[in-house]
Amino acid sequence: AMATEGSGDAPTGVAAAGDDFSDRLANGIGDAVADDDADVYLDIEDVDEDDDDDDGCDVGGPRSAEESDFSDEWEEEDDDEAAAKQRKRGQLIFLTRELLKRDATYLSRPLSELNGEAAAFQKAGDDMSAIAAYAKFFAKVKAKRLTHRELYVTHCNRAQAYLNLGLFEEALWDASRSIQLAGAAIEKTRTGVEIYVKAHAKKGMALAGLRRWQEASETFDRGLKCDPFHSEMKRGLELSQREILGDLLSGRSQRFKALPSSRKFDEAKITMQPYSAPLFKIRTEDMLPRQLLTPFQAENDYHVKDTYNYMTVQADTRMPKVHLRALQDVYRQARWRRAIEEAVRDIQEDDRDCRVLDLGAGAGLHTMEALHAGAYHVTAVERWLYLAMSSKEVILKNGYNDDQVKVVYKRPTDLVLKKDVPIVCNLLLCDILDDGLLTSGLIPAVRHCLQDLTVERPVVIPMSATVYVQAGEVLADDACGFDVSGMNRHRWMPCFASGLPFNRDSFVPLSQPMEVWHFDMLNPPEEASQHALDIHFSRAGRFNAVRFWYDLHLYGDVHLSTGPESVEAGLKTLRPAVQYLSGILPVEEGDVAPLTCMHNTVRIRFDLDEAEYISLARPDASFPQIQFSYLGDVGRNEAYCAAIERVVARMKRRGEEVHALDMGCGGSALLAMMAARAGADSVVAAELHDGLCDTARHVVAQNGLSSKVTVVNRDIGLLERGKEVRTQGANLVIADFFDAGLLHDNVLFLLEKAKRNVLQSDFAVVPAAATVYCMGIEAYTKSVEGFDFTPINKYRWDSEYEPVDLSRIPHKKLTKPKKVFEYFFQGQRKGRSRENVLKLDVVDSGLMNAVVFWFDLHLDEEETLTSAPFGIGLGGTPTTDATFPDISSLQMSAEENQDQPLAAAAEAEDEDGEEFHYIPAAAFAGEKRGYAFKLGSKGLGYYVDIPWHVAAPSQSQSQGSRSRSNVLAEVEGGKAGPCDDDMTDKHHWGQALQYLERALVVSPTVDASGTNGNFRGKKKKKRMKVTLLAKREGHAIKFSLREGVGQRVGKAPWKVEWGGGASVENPHFQRVHYCQLLVSDFLMRLRSKRFPPIEKDMKMMLANCGNLFLDPAVVSEVYHEFVCLEMIHGQPE
Repeated sequence: AMATEGSGDAPTGVAAAGDDFSDRLANGIGDAVADDDADVYLDIEDVDEDDDDDDGCDVGGPRSAEESDFSDEWEEEDDDEAAAKQRKRGQLIFLTRELLKRDATYLSRPLSELNGEAAAFQKAGDDMSAIAAYAKFFAKVKAKRLTHRELYVTHCNRAQAYLNLGLFEEALWDASRSIQLAGAAIEKTRTGVEIYVKAHAKKGMALAGLRRWQEASETFDRGLKCDPFHSEMKRGLELSQREILGDLLSGRSQRFKALPSSRKFDEAKITMQPYSAPLFKIRTEDMLPRQLLTPFQAENDYHVKDTYNYMTVQADTRMPKVHLRALQDVYRQARWRRAIEEAVRDIQEDDRDCRVLDLGAGAGLHTMEALHAGAYHVTAVERWLYLAMSSKEVILKNGYNDDQVKVVYKRPTDLVLKKDVPIVCNLLLCDILDDGLLTSGLIPAVRHCLQDLTVERPVVIPMSATVYVQAGEVLADDACGFDVSGMNRHRWMPCFASGLPFNRDSFVPLSQPMEVWHFDMLNPPEEASQHALDIHFSRAGRFNAVRFWYDLHLYGDVHLSTGPESVEAGLKTLRPAVQYLSGILPVEEGDVAPLTCMHNTVRIRFDLDEAEYISLARPDASFPQIQFSYLGDVGRNEAYCAAIERVVARMKRRGEEVHALDMGCGGSALLAMMAARAGADSVVAAELHDGLCDTARHVVAQNGLSSKVTVVNRDIGLLERGKEVRTQGANLVIADFFDAGLLHDNVLFLLEKAKRNVLQSDFAVVPAAATVYCMGIEAYTKSVEGFDFTPINKYRWDSEYEPVDLSRIPHKKLTKPKKVFEYFFQGQRKGRSRENVLKLDVVDSGLMNAVVFWFDLHLDEEETLTSAPFGIGLGGTPTTDATFPDISSLQMSAEENQDQPLAAAAEAEDEDGEEFHYIPAAAFAGEKRGYAFKLGSKGLGYYVDIPWHVAAPSQSQSQGSRSRSNVLAEVEGGKAGPCDDDMTDKHHWGQALQYLERALVVSPTVDASGTNGNFRGKKKKKRMKVTLLAKREGHAIKFSLREGVGQRVGKAPWKVEWGGGASVENPHFQRVHYCQLLVSDFLMRLRSKRFPPIEKDMKMMLANCGNLFLDPAVVSEVYHEFVCLEMIHGQPE
């Protein structure tokens, strides 16, 4: 009979039935109680002193296909193997009886003596006699009802003896018992940690011997969390991952979702939760509830009101910038304008006054378009406070008055006739849209207005919506020759991919688009719906995701689609939504699978009721999806790989051992594996995130590098020699946890901490250095569709920079790029890295209200990556002469003549085809006036810095200088301008954009007295320069103009403090400060461990998002932020 792992209860015996002693042999101590026997407190010896001395253990290595005949749970044993095990069990029973007969006085002997006898047999390699001797030990323990504080040691020793004999069932029981007892000892006395780790190794090997690879992998995972350097468990995890992968490839381990819902689906009408409902008991696991949470409950219920209020304030402060992007979406706004103009004209042709109800008015664009088209009156309704305030300001700015427009700040379902809407309306505009169609509250809003606020059959824009779905594959299997398929188990999100960047190239279609639903907005649905749709696969692949989009029939012949073709055509702010399935399903061309399509009034969902998945997704809302961007950044990966190989080879040539530290290894440990493959003797991959660590261990094991790479779940700043890092320290550091602004993730601080704690004095770093460049730009909205929208620009300013893709943002380049700071991560060299005064050459006229900055990352002396925007290469040099305006005709004053030799050098380069002046340099050695450090036609070094107005297209950019398109890393979809089609290279960092507190009107030329403007006659002109102050404050770089220069820009209401300290009077500021207090309170409660996980509240918000009129993108972002906070702050200190 096979022993089973239970919850701590002793399993049945494993020997012949009816033999009392065999039960004692397998069951061990049973339920023992303490006695006053003196030998209870004697030490028990641990036989397995060396973890690596387990050559006699058979962990069930890989077998050929002919030998691998699997059942549902594990491989059936061959008859010969099963017979051999039974013979060993019979021999054990016989030997145990003989030992008991020869030692009739064993009950009077001390436990330490009995244990020593068994240990002596085991050390001598006689495992049969050792197990029989351990039987005497446990026989006395049970007969005398004794216990011992170190019984877990004996169980661990006996588990090893069973493993040596290939009796994996018995070994599994003993190892599990050892884990249980050692865990209790750790909680009580802080002892037994070493045996606790060893017991996990024994249990994992026993499960591996039973061919239960998934359980073995999970056991090794738990053990490696306690001791990430345990070589035995690293080998076991590697073997388990290899076997799991083999099972997946052969289809032997297909898995079903556990226990599908037994609730029968009926098309019941969607209702609201009763006011007395205990909200803390509401189940939202299916994320498609039939009874929806009302805003009144969310605002007043004790259990959720803080979460709801936090979500509301966060959306309030984030939506203005979201709406700015919508205003700049020409593709979308042009179609809305056409639809509104045609609808107003048709209503007027019927001799009726056009009275408009505009839901989701934003900053008032649709409202003003309706008035401009001839509408008599418009009621503009906006759910978000600051958008409603902007709408009022913009409408007044454009000359409309209160007799024409009424702006209402309310949720659409709270509107009341006469009080909010003066008269019933005959034109309903509803631009409450998101990628998922229903998730922002489109249906509840339209239904309420049709019932109470409009004429019987009004004109509704949009008139209808048709939803389409397409099956596809979103997976990443290979990166630089490494198997990273272990990352795919985290292809999961609590919601569809709304508000998250998604590159269309990462989605591989497996079927043709199919129509799912058609929603008529004059008859919006009130019931939930579910039906099966047969997906016909047009190509083979691995089905793990669906993307869906919708076609809006706005009015007449005007349509707005959010499908892939529209994104290609220029749609920026709406895109297909992507929902991941519960696992990965292999499909072949011609296969058919029934897809279950469901919706209530606020959400759409797709699923497979029955599917044989080759692997299941692992839901983890804290897993950062940007990890997939790193895998898809091919240029970055190849550049790092080449640089690491060169650095390791150079260290090896000097006769040094290479012991590397990967700071922030992520979920793939890709850079750590590169170092191991390049020849490093050992690599420690440090990562703070629990989920990333677990995934990294699996990926390393899949690639067979566990013997070299150790994944450590630890803060980099807390690493210690002799614990996480070897006593001698590491001599190679690999890091890539840079953000768009280079330093925001505390790279300098953590590198300094590692240098003090765990690094040798002569360590090398990849990357070795970084250089930051900046450029002044105008990022300012003046007019949209002919209307003045300048009041909304005050919501641009922020004290922190924001990551952007500059090619996706309407802007004007006003200055030439300038080097700001240089940081040397390797060696003792110090560059200008804290404060700098910059002189920016102005090349175009405009309002300089922002600075964009980026960095060149010097991996080594041969490889440099850049995050520069399109049109700019390494060293801040242009890659095209069309990027900036031609100002070569400008006259320069005497003090500008120092730049003329550079112009002459540029002319010489144009004539001869080669650089005029070149200074070779093996590595970046600081700024040289008039020169730029780059890889040119003559090699790496300093080249004359060619002025922008005479620059030729640069050919110096190497393959590694730009990164290719990433998997999930586009900051915004759509197209930004004529140059966008030519952009073939991408990088996952993007650029950093900081808005200035003061804006300055600049012009390329000024007169001799410094006055801007146009000049007549022969007045002398000079090129204008702007003085910019750059300063590193903490872990961020900030820019400002000189004091007194320029005019102060407007700021959002919540960023203005009236008074100071305790006398702050601004209520908008207090609202945001209230959110900070809620976060502090949450972190304080977290330590008590008496409150349910924050994820429960977040799921409720997400499931009821549309009925609460929250923004799904903001909810998803806050959801991720909070579960990350909970994970990090919940870790033991």
